[in-house]
Amino acid sequence: MNNESIKKTFFKFAVPSIVGLLIVSMQTMIDGIFVGNYVGPRGLAAINISMPYVNILMSVGMMITAGGGVISAIYLGRKDKRKAGEGAAFTLLSLVAILGSITILSLIFIDELIVFLGADTTLFPMVKAYLAPMVTLIIFYCAPIYTETFARIGGRPNAVFLSGMVCCLTNILLDYIFIGILGWGISGAAYATGIANLLGSLALIGLFFRERSGIQLYRPVGDLKLLNNILYNGSSEMLTVVSTAVATFLFNRIIMEYIGEMGVSALTIVFYVNNIVNISLYGLAQALQPIVSYNLGARRVDRIYDVLKISLTTGGIIGLASFILMKFYSKSLIQLFTKGDLELTNLALEAAGYFIFAYLISFINIISSSFHTAVEKPLESAGIALLRSLIFVAIFLTVLPHLVGEKGIWMAVPLAELSCLVVSLLMMNTSLKKIETAFNYSPA
Repeated sequence: MNNESIKKTFFKFAVPSIVGLLIVSMQTMIDGIFVGNYVGPRGLAAINISMPYVNILMSVGMMITAGGGVISAIYLGRKDKRKAGEGAAFTLLSLVAILGSITILSLIFIDELIVFLGADTTLFPMVKAYLAPMVTLIIFYCAPIYTETFARIGGRPNAVFLSGMVCCLTNILLDYIFIGILGWGISGAAYATGIANLLGSLALIGLFFRERSGIQLYRPVGDLKLLNNILYNGSSEMLTVVSTAVATFLFNRIIMEYIGEMGVSALTIVFYVNNIVNISLYGLAQALQPIVSYNLGARRVDRIYDVLKISLTTGGIIGLASFILMKFYSKSLIQLFTKGDLELTNLALEAAGYFIFAYLISFINIISSSFHTAVEKPLESAGIALLRSLIFVAIFLTVLPHLVGEKGIWMAVPLAELSCLVVSLLMMNTSLKKIETAFNYSPA
């Protein structure tokens, strides 16, 4: 990673990362297609009401994994493979212990949780049918986050593709069996996702027990200080997802007030489609992190600049291409979920027509947030994540519907991305200047 061409290194990490995450995104979309066609709009609404809490649980896994990953990557940059492996093992132990504890508490208070999420008496049984198994299997759901992150850090990004394929293909098969054949409905989608993710993570587990692997698990060595460091470094990753989850919760509440259950179903479809674009950008961001962290440890500021330029250029291309494709082909994609329901199709199309403008901006905000995590500036990263995903969204969701009606709901996301853009650019410029000063580096 130190001597190889930075462009080659970046795309060696980025391509499998993006493909792997796209496969995961497709896995989620396929769940939605099965639910939309076999259960109907109410099933889609139940999933969207459940997802804020599912995503919060997932964000805990992301926080622990990202924080531990940054520490291990920096140790690898310093050529201390033993410390990197011990940190990876301690990260895994922390992941299982913390998620296991949260799962038990969540199941004890599951009914109260569903009411808080906004389910009315009609949606309550269906939300519970989805949320209870998802919470039960949350460790399985988060397992690929750990294995794929540390496979990339260990220099095996291509293995992530294998894991993603196992997850996706298994999920399609199990969705068909559980929902299409056995008639388990929305619960079948949850069980299919959990089991598929477990199998996908097991496809990578052998990488961490080989002496020649880029990162090998040793006996976990750590204490509360290391755990606090892991949680601190990964906090921005958690806040990114938590802020999105809270924003989804706000969307659900406001849409139920202004439009009703059909509006939540339409939002679910738009989020499925939107997730394909965002997941590609998160793939770029994930590829950037280990390279930046490694070169920070190796004091190669020039390579940090190079990988930033490449990632921003690639992100811009993805954003523009996504905007054009969705502008002309969104109807075909949306109709996969609606089973001929014209009202739902038109409502989802209206929402998508506003959401796509965010694609032209969001790549800068996502990459900026990820960059700050990689250089151990989680507060800056968290600030960007909170602004783009929650604070600006909440402001626009609160104000715009009163001013322009229903369409103000759909305008909130692109306006939030635009508002965050200035902050992202200023923070990234400031952080780069500090790195230059710390390492006495002058750009050419």
